[in-house]
Amino acid sequence: MPVSKYLAVAAAVNLALAMPAFADKNSDCTEEGRCDEYQVITAEVMQSPLTVVTDPKLPRQPLPAFDGSGFLRTIPGFNVIRKGGAGGDITLRGMAGSRVNIVNDGQQVGGTCGGRMDPPTNYISPDTYERVEVIKGPQTVKYGPVGSAGTVLFERDHFGLLEPGTEGRASMTFGSFERKDYAMELVTGTADHYWRIDANHSESDDFKDGNGDTMQSSYDRDNFHTAIGWTPDAESVVELSYGFSSGSAEYADRANKARQIDNENATLLMRTGSDLDWLKLVEFQGYYNQNDHIMDQFDKPDNTAPGANPRRTNIGGHLWFELTPSDNWELLLGIDYLDSTQDMRNGLSLDELLGNAFEDVYSKENLGLLLESDWQVGPGKMVAGARYDRYEQTLLGSWSGANKVNERTENLVSGFGRYEWLLEQHQLYAGVGYAQRVADYWEIMKSGQNLILDPEQTTQLDVGWIYQGPVELSASLFYADIQDYILIDNNMPSARNVDATLWGGELGMNYRFAQYFKLTTTVAYTHGDNDTDKVALGQISPLEGRIALDYENDNWVFGALWRLVDNQDRVAVGQGNIVGQDLGETAGFGVLSLNGAWKHGESIRLSFGIDNVFDKAYAEHVSKAGSGNDMLPPEERTIRVNEPGRNAWVRLDYQF
Repeated sequence: MPVSKYLAVAAAVNLALAMPAFADKNSDCTEEGRCDEYQVITAEVMQSPLTVVTDPKLPRQPLPAFDGSGFLRTIPGFNVIRKGGAGGDITLRGMAGSRVNIVNDGQQVGGTCGGRMDPPTNYISPDTYERVEVIKGPQTVKYGPVGSAGTVLFERDHFGLLEPGTEGRASMTFGSFERKDYAMELVTGTADHYWRIDANHSESDDFKDGNGDTMQSSYDRDNFHTAIGWTPDAESVVELSYGFSSGSAEYADRANKARQIDNENATLLMRTGSDLDWLKLVEFQGYYNQNDHIMDQFDKPDNTAPGANPRRTNIGGHLWFELTPSDNWELLLGIDYLDSTQDMRNGLSLDELLGNAFEDVYSKENLGLLLESDWQVGPGKMVAGARYDRYEQTLLGSWSGANKVNERTENLVSGFGRYEWLLEQHQLYAGVGYAQRVADYWEIMKSGQNLILDPEQTTQLDVGWIYQGPVELSASLFYADIQDYILIDNNMPSARNVDATLWGGELGMNYRFAQYFKLTTTVAYTHGDNDTDKVALGQISPLEGRIALDYENDNWVFGALWRLVDNQDRVAVGQGNIVGQDLGETAGFGVLSLNGAWKHGESIRLSFGIDNVFDKAYAEHVSKAGSGNDMLPPEERTIRVNEPGRNAWVRLDYQF
């Protein structure tokens, strides 16, 4: 990395340490009359201990893909492993796969593809949700199984209108590489009943990188969600919802294309308050979802490769009781359940594939019991929780062969404790979390389709400080000791258990000055060690900093974002996780992007931007190898899937 860029990253770190920082983007207008609700979001930091809450309907830079992975990359600590224009896999603080628990409005959603064409975030269109919440570290047991790296909640509102009427919003986005997005939301009803509809479409052609080379990356997707609800009082709701989505995509890191990436889901939610002094709320949710995916090369001349149609079916739900044993103590008791089955069919042509019957290959069943407590103590509060999971895995059909462990039952225990000090404008916190995680479907595939891997055990310390004043600062540090870390090692090739250590943190700063200007800085860093092999832990993103300068005046906002990423020389070639393995060292880079926004009244918002203004050719350290590298030995896999080059876009939002 050039010295000037390294110094720029260091300056960002020093600036974040020296200047207290971040203003909540959802805050009210400033005294000068400026508001943030139409600003382009370039970075997100913590507003409360270990938690980031953000509005997914706001425009973002860089322009995200249609799915959840592109959206999360604006939050410090997250990176995306690019495969093309869609289906990127997220990493949080160097951990990927099922270490990050993705919850889709109360549902557990699993991918199907053995090559991770369709991670859980692929089925989530963030623009149709009201809120995204990120909880970093194993610091909640409410949504099980526990995410050892963290938990991401994509949430919708479940309530009616204050008075009879209809309201909604519509948006359109157009960008380079034939990017087109359309979205519509509508809610109609009364104070007692409501009907909600969400629909959107997103598509893009192949993008070009900064060298002008085409990256195979086209995609298209349609999403639809509807819900009917009854709200007999302010604390009660009964809602029945149904949704489906359908899409296809091509990828730069493989020959197969995703001919079909479909999802269907249904949910029943019942929530009611209580007149009892000790019982605050009761909530039940039951759900069904199925992901249906077809991948093949049937369109290629002289193709002889078979196609595959993997499918994942989930049935689950939870029952929660929110208790108030005393005025300063709230307690959540709950039970949740998940039954998940993976089946598959294959064929040498599309007709043959569709004519074959599905064969079950893998199933898992999880029953969880949880307790989470919030207790006001002195100048702060103690938040703690404990969880027990009974986890059963079974290999079925062709996966169930001789000399294999075909069934396995694990009793998993997780928990956390955190104290938060609230001292005027300061929040300080310290917490310890512990999570056990069994091998997931993809790690089992890497172990030779055998249930032989030991459960992963993560113990993590989190500490931090948030200052909220005229200027604000957030700082968080973590240290994780991981016993029996499940490492994917292509040099073996197999999945195996090792001991690992991770540490790092994030800083965030926001500072308003000269009446119309705002400076935002975020910094994220993770360091990983494979303690068993005495080498670096694979797939760890390097030091990253973001500096954003915004000018706000009346209804206009103009901004510039400079993203700086250091080089990464701590690598373990061929080692990593189910998403990807290290390909070698990477150079640092800096990317400049520009944006603007204009608001007309309360109804119309126009935002626009140019990502990668100077058409920089670069790839993330955690990117996948380009197609054609898969047959090379690990030490020669150096060609990565590059990020998009210069990309201009415009978005129009209308609310009524």
